[in-house]
Order: sequence, then structure tokens, then C-alpha cells
Amino acid sequence: MDSLIKLFFCFSVFLLFGEINGVEGSDKNQRMYGFRPTKLFVFGDSYADTGNIKKSLSSSWKFPYGITFPGKPAGRFSDGRVSTDFLAKFVGIKSPIPYFWKDYAGKKRLQYGMNFAYGGTGVFNTQVPLPNMTTQIDFFQNILTAGDIYSSSDFSSSVALVSVAGNDYSTFIAQNRPNSEFPAFIKQVVDQTEVNLRRIHALGVKKIAVPLLQPLGCLPGITVASSFQRCNESQNALVQLHNNLLQQVVTKLNNETKQSTFITLDLYNAFLTVFKNKGANPGSTTFQSPLKPCCVGVSSEYFCGNVDERGVKKYVICDNPKSAFFWDGSHPTEEGWRSVYSVLRESLTASFIKAGFKAETQDEVDKRQPYIVYMGDAAEKYHVEASENHHNLLSKVIGDESKARELRIYSYGKNIDGFVARLLPHEAEMLSREEGVVSVFKNTQRQLHTTRSWDFLGFVESKYRRSEAVESNIIVGVLDTGIYIDSPSFDDKGFGPPPAKWKGKCVTGNNLTRCNNKVIGARYYHLKQPNYNDSAADYDGHGTHISSTIAGVAVSNANLYGLANGTARGGVPSARIATYKVCWEEGCSAMDMLAAFDEAISDGVDIISISIGGASLPFFDDPIAIGAFHAMKRGILTSCSAGNNGPGLFTVSNLAPWVMTVAANSVDRKFETVVKLGNGLTATGISVNGFTPKKKMYPLTSGLLASNVTAGDYGEPNACQYGTMGEDKVAGKIVYCEVGSEEAGGSSEGQDQIVRSLKGAGVIVQLLEPIDMATSTLIPGSYVFFEDGTKISEYINSTKNPQAVIFKTRTSKMAAPSIASFSARGPQRISPNILKPDISAPGLNILAAYSKLATVTVYAEETLFSILSGTSMACPHAAAAAAYVKSFHPDWSPAAIKSALMTTATPMRTKDFEAELSYGSGQINPRRAIHPGLVYDITESAYFSFLCKEGYNSTSIGLLLGGSNETKKEYRCVDHKQGLGSDGLNYPSMHKQVGSMGSNVSEVFYRTVRSVGYGPSTYVAKVWAPKGVRVEVEPRVMSFVKPGEEKHFKVVINGVMEETMKGILSASVEWDDSRGHLVRSPILLFQADKL
Repeated sequence: MDSLIKLFFCFSVFLLFGEINGVEGSDKNQRMYGFRPTKLFVFGDSYADTGNIKKSLSSSWKFPYGITFPGKPAGRFSDGRVSTDFLAKFVGIKSPIPYFWKDYAGKKRLQYGMNFAYGGTGVFNTQVPLPNMTTQIDFFQNILTAGDIYSSSDFSSSVALVSVAGNDYSTFIAQNRPNSEFPAFIKQVVDQTEVNLRRIHALGVKKIAVPLLQPLGCLPGITVASSFQRCNESQNALVQLHNNLLQQVVTKLNNETKQSTFITLDLYNAFLTVFKNKGANPGSTTFQSPLKPCCVGVSSEYFCGNVDERGVKKYVICDNPKSAFFWDGSHPTEEGWRSVYSVLRESLTASFIKAGFKAETQDEVDKRQPYIVYMGDAAEKYHVEASENHHNLLSKVIGDESKARELRIYSYGKNIDGFVARLLPHEAEMLSREEGVVSVFKNTQRQLHTTRSWDFLGFVESKYRRSEAVESNIIVGVLDTGIYIDSPSFDDKGFGPPPAKWKGKCVTGNNLTRCNNKVIGARYYHLKQPNYNDSAADYDGHGTHISSTIAGVAVSNANLYGLANGTARGGVPSARIATYKVCWEEGCSAMDMLAAFDEAISDGVDIISISIGGASLPFFDDPIAIGAFHAMKRGILTSCSAGNNGPGLFTVSNLAPWVMTVAANSVDRKFETVVKLGNGLTATGISVNGFTPKKKMYPLTSGLLASNVTAGDYGEPNACQYGTMGEDKVAGKIVYCEVGSEEAGGSSEGQDQIVRSLKGAGVIVQLLEPIDMATSTLIPGSYVFFEDGTKISEYINSTKNPQAVIFKTRTSKMAAPSIASFSARGPQRISPNILKPDISAPGLNILAAYSKLATVTVYAEETLFSILSGTSMACPHAAAAAAYVKSFHPDWSPAAIKSALMTTATPMRTKDFEAELSYGSGQINPRRAIHPGLVYDITESAYFSFLCKEGYNSTSIGLLLGGSNETKKEYRCVDHKQGLGSDGLNYPSMHKQVGSMGSNVSEVFYRTVRSVGYGPSTYVAKVWAPKGVRVEVEPRVMSFVKPGEEKHFKVVINGVMEETMKGILSASVEWDDSRGHLVRSPILLFQADKL
């Protein structure tokens, strides 16, 4: 046994670190609930160590360790994962972080527990001068005493792994003690193990897993004598003595605790089963020679991973580590451990069930998805009890209190009542039928809708009226990708402290270590995948661009590559910004957005801007509609982007009548990038190309001529698709790329990156259809119209030495405003009689601040400002305009502010046949909006009546009221007067989707306006309507004696939908007081079958 133990000792001094994620799930994996472990604490030796020894002291940090997982040495004493990883996988959590690395991990990464195991150690001191198990438990106790990482509540769902793999016995042999003392020493080891188990349990760990000793007589260092064919049974007999004594201890401890606290992992029989079956079970890995290691020294003096002084390898590795059970002389491979745990699974599951666990199959785990359970309005101070109420409801449906606590991800409760939980579809259905639940819907990922603009709106800084003191009391909440706090647009020089009403926080983190008196708040939400390095810092640039458009301070000489040079500023530069990061690489999740709304409302924001959207959903299943409704109840207007799926009809998103939905229009500036060919021909394309050519001409080729593929191969070289061109044919040349085939998506994106990777000098891309959006290119580039592209292709193929040059982008004037081609169009499908979008604002080629943590090209220093396009850019213009209006009228409701912006909007100069379906009331005009003359207001009760008319049930509507549960139950649609007319809501625009039968139309709209002018006033109605349509306003004259007075009128429409109208009847009503107030409402009737 001496040789066995000595060899085992030699292999126990390695450590495991680096990759600390748990094992990926498999179809056979069991995940535990009932008592659901959330933390794993590990004590022991190299079978359990995942990274506690310094890298310089362990060859497990050297190649070839870790070659299977994670593909490089990761500290684990194996080619991949080890026992700790597989136990963590079994209980359904990630592997705990090694103790040595606790100070580097961040608190969130410690949530899965901690690993105190050190390779080469035992219950007593060994020849390896590292912490034995008593010291490891001391470390654990010290952490608990400090209380800054774990609290007592963390241990109600904790598990410990206490691994003893044989290093005490190797030390016994090394000390040359008599063999006759060996059985007594085994008893001492087991007795000390009992002391350790009692101590760990006394510290609060609820369940403790104790592995039995593996068959040491089967380790490769012993079986090498039989050419890895036979185990040494006499040595295994000593192991069985150890295991029998340990089993007795576990039984005794369980009898004392009466809770089945201690669970044995029978590694001994699991190893032997794998050896006997040459694999764990049918279908699992087959080990033809299970006792033979994969990685061995070239001679007896070398071990796996050894190199000589010249760096020459002194070991060999088998062809396929997955075909070997043992990695080296002592430790299993990852595949070996997988097979062991496959054998253990049944008994382990039974033991955990006895200990209070229930097993959930991986299939069930995979089917669980985050669902949002929406329960209406939260009563004042309800958030104190919200979490427990949500838990009780979930427990009732799930039928298991511990499991319910595990499944619940987050509770809303400040303004919005609801929670997020991982549910199975039938559980979601059960919850939706519970009293007090409005809706249950799956968490979805939504997407972002991604200077001169303010001047174009007539909002020239030196000419418009502002009250900086009042404006600085306005707080705009931005739900987006975060913010780059060090942008000059967010300089707080001259700003006083945050307004007294501000109750929010500045949550700092990586790359966002502070807020200031301009950016007064920062929060972030990443509920599904929290990460220790999360912060509200902007790694995308989108959120920074949005925030500076709204409220950036004036920055002179702002430009991108010298383009659009001027002073960049926001619409309300004295206002404050609060950022709420809800968008990450994977998108913007519904549950994160709802959490941000819930807190932003309580924080004290005045306006919310959210340039995010997705599929159209019923209002109670739409997180933005829900969040904006609760914001509206607290006097906060939400500005939303209309979406970028235009120009097709029925593409608009963010449809609720209580949000302001914003389309994107052009400004009077466009970007042109001219391409000149060697034959003198020029083509004017579109891009943001900041590169000045260094030569008069460059060699020109096409993707097809630069092809390195043969016929039948995947990819289209003519479209410059990835992998289809050779660097030898591209380097130093400008490459012309045709439009891809329809089958390949017709893409004209990404070619600049592909050509750059091949060291190309520039790229010219053919467009299938004209576009109006200029995008930045990584190298000199221009997107040219289809016809120009065809001419460039003909030139390339007509000469032996084609040449071209791409000039730096220039700006030129254009007719404006017009709606951008990408801007989503109505009509909508959720509430067919509400016109969306509401309004338009500049969203095409907008210069604003950008994040240095993101890059426009490859040069980070170029990212102080960038040019972006999208309804994402239009939305903050409207949000700023709303904030500007609110600074003059702080007591106005969100509906009144939106009405002011809509009724004073400028009609489009350039119109498409979609008319108001593309732009709503027109382009915002902030200067006129502060004095609209009349406003269409909408009360909370009016929205309830509208929802009744739309068919939402009384119970759900009642839950939106707020207040006590009794108050919520009282609401009944039949007891309330429903909205009159074709739409049933006092909306500033008038819209109806008429039936498809016949061409005659007859509609009536009822409206109420309130005077917000000065003194008495008289308004006369002016009507514009197409030939054959009669629009009557009753009465045609309204007189107001004083501000605040309300008047009612109705609009009656009768006529014929002519074929020339193509299913769209566009008209308008305008109230004129002859004193400068023109209050305009568009009218649009839509007949789908005429398109």
C-alpha cells in the first residue's frame, strides 16, 4: 500500500481554479426542490478543490490540465470538471467560488457558496503545508462571524460537501509508522471527520454530503503493476474499514438530528460499477480500459504535466480524454466523474428526497420560464408586505413553500403590484385564474429602436423662452442601455443639488463610479442573469445618445469625423437625468423594464423616455403599457418609440393611449458619400464615412472577382459574404459588393467589417432599395443605389485595371420634414380606433453624445459623439419637448401635455400615401406647445371607461384602481358611463378602422376641450376634407369666459371612400381663435380591404 499512498500523495498537491461555473445541464440531470439548495460549501482535498492553491504551486494550472473544460488549464485536477462541479449540477446551482478568490469575485458571484477545499490536505496535517479541514472550517466560521458575505438566512437552503480522499493515509505511510497501527489511525481519521461534521452542522449548514472513500487499490499508480487490469483487493479492504466506520458515524448523526441531515455519496461502489460495466450504464461513455490513465509521465520519475528545464514535455496524453476514466495516477477525468455521478444519481436522489428534497427532472427545469404575474396597482406602502403576499400566492398554486421561494425571481410593489417567477405553462394558467391577478404573461426580450435637430424644430437656443430654475427641477427617467457619465454632455458645472423631490439612488459599479448634479440617479436591472460586474455603465452607446438628446448640456464643436459640426445640446439642457439600465447584449427583458418603471415612479421622475419595443400585445400583457399606465396615474408621461419596422402598414408598436408614440422624421440635412471611378464616372451614395482618401485612386475589385470559393460552395462572394473572399485578392483594394440574393436575405450589412478583416482599402455596397439612413463604416465606404451599383459592376468588368476612390462624407440640404423609411406605420391592431403613432420628431441621422465604452469604428477616441438613426432618436426629442412643456405647466396631466404637443404639431411637408398613419398629428413644435390654447384632457376614470368599451373585464380594471382590496373589488363596468362615439376616448386625434363592406362611411366623435389660454376667447372650427366627404363640427363656434372652462363638441363624418383614396380617408379639424392659437386634430379613416 506504500506505493499507492505515496503516489496518491504526489497527485494531491494540485489545485483547481479558473472556471467556476457549474456543469451544463443534461437530459438526465435532477434538479432539487422542496428544500432547494441555493448555496454549496465545500471542504476537503483535490477531489473537491476548484482553485485554492496559488497558481505557482500547482501543475494543475499548467497544460494539459483543463484541456476539455474550459479548453485551457483551469486549476481543476483533471482534464475538466470535478466532483464539486457535478454535485453543484445535481442540486441545481453553479459551482461555488474558491475561498482564495473571494476578494476578487464581487458579492454576486459569492451567492452560490464557497469552496474551502485544498488539494493534498486531510482532516489532520499532511506533508502538504496547506490548511487542513479544521483550518478550512475556521475560515468558514470567520466569514460567518464577519457577516459581510453571508447571513444566517443563507443557511436555510445550504449544503456542504466534506471530501476525504486519502491524504491522511499517505502521510501515515510517509512517516514510516508501523502497519499494525493503521486500523487505529483509520478510526482516528473517521473520529475527526465526525468532529468536523458536527461543527459544520452547528454553524448552520442544513444538509451535509459525505463521500465514502474511493477504492484506492484501483488507482492507476497501483494497477500499473498489472498493466492496468486488476485492482489491489487487500488495499481496498482497508478502504472498506474506513467506509464502514464513516457510515456508522453518519447513521449516528442522523439519529441525533432526526432530520436526515447527513447524506453519503458512495464513491467506492460507484467507481467499481463504472469499472465493471466499462461505463456507467447503457448509452453512457464506454471505458475500454477504465484503470488506465490518459495523461502519464514518460518514465516513473515524471508525472502528467511535467516538463524538463528546457521546457520539453515529459508526459504523453491519450488521443481522446473522454474515452478514459482516469486522467492521471489518482484523479478521474471529467467524463469519469460524469459516469460516477450517473451511477450515484438514483441513490443520491433517494437520499435527498429523504432529507427533504423533491426531484425535478431537467426537462421540467428547461420548461420553466420567467413569467410576469401582474396584479394591478400597489397600495401606498404596500411594498413592505408585497414580497410575502406574492410568496403566499405562489405557494398556494405551486403547493410547496420552499419551492415557491426558489422560483420567485423578483417582486414589484412600490407602484405596480406583481412578481416574476419561473413557471411551467400550467402553473401560469392556474395563477391567471387566481383572485387579484390581472394577467400572467411570459417574460419576453424586446429590442432598442435604434444637434441640428433642435434648430430644425425652431428651437434655436438663443430664441426660445426657458426658465432654467424651473427646468432644473424637471427629472427625466431614461430606460435604456445605461449612460456614459464622463461625456461632456453630462457636465454638471453650474448645477445645484438634485431637486428635493428626488428619492432615487446612484447605484455605482464598473465604469460608473459616481453620479453628479446632472445625472442624479443610476440603477440597473438584470433579473434573469445577474452578474457581479453589472452596472448602469453604457457599453452600447444608445442610452448615452438618448440621454444627451433629452437633456445634454451645450457642447461646442461637437461632430463625428468633422461631420454635423456645431453645438450639441438637449432639448431641456437644465433638466436632470436619471438612468435605468434595462437593456443588455441579449435585449431588453419585460421583467427588467417593469422593475425600472416601478422604481422610477417612486424615485420622483417627471417624464419617462423608453426607446424600446416589440410585438404588439394586449395592454395587460405589455410591460411598457403596464408601466406607463402606473406612471400616468402618478402624473408622469411616458414617451415611446414607434418602432423601426416601416414602411409597411400595421408595424407600429407601443400602442396604449396613455403613452406618447413617436415616429421618426428627417431634418433638412443629409449625408452624401461620393464614389469616383477611374473612368470619371461618379456615384453619390449614403454613409457616414470620416476617412479622407490618402491616394487619388485605389485598385477596385468586386466580391465575385475576389472569390475563393468554387461553384456549389456555401455563400455568395458577389455579396461579399463572410468566408467567400481571399485576402490575397482583397488587400489594399476597394471592393464592390452586390446585393445578396433574396434567399440569402438580400443583406447589405456587415460588408465593411468583412472587407476590413481582409485588409481591404474600402467598400462600395449596392442597395436593393433607396435608404435615407446613413450608417458609419469601419473603413472608407459608401452605400450606392441599385442603378449606380450596376454601372460600377459594368466598369469593373470592362477594364483590366479598375480603380476608384471614396471621398469623405459631406452634408447637403434636403426637403424636410418627411417620415423616415424605417419608421413604423399604423394602423394598430390592439385598439383599432386609436391613431398611432401620435406624433413625429427628428430621428434620422441625429448627432448626440456617445459612450467611449462603445466604438463607432475601431477607434475609441472617436466616440464622444455619434450619428444614429431610428425612432429611438425621435422618442427623446418628444420626451424633451414634453419636459419643456411641463416646466411651464407643472400641474398639467400627462394627457394634457401630450395634447399640447399633438394639437400644435407641424404637418408634414412631404407626405406619403399613408398620411397620418405614418406621422400622427405631425412634427413636434415645442415653442408652440407651451401655449396650445385648448387641451384634450383624459382622466384616469376615462381610461377605465375606455378599457370597458374595449372589452377588458371589470375585475381586471378594478385592480388598476389602487387602494384597499375592498376598493378594487367594487369596480363594475356596467356602473360607469362608457365613452361615446366611434372611439370612446377624448383623444386629440380622431381615427376609425371602418368595416370592409361597401364604401360609405358614417362616424361620430365626441370631444371635450379645456381652455388654457389667457382670459376670454372664442374659437371657430375650420375643416379640411377630401372631395365627396362631409365633415361637420357641432357647434362650430366655442366661447370661453375664463381659463379652465370646458366645452363639448362632436365631429360627424359622412361620405364615400373613393377608390383613389386607397382605403385611407384623411381630414382635419382646426380650432382658431384668431390670436395665434391653432388647435389641430387629424382625422383618419382606414379601410383595410381597399389597400
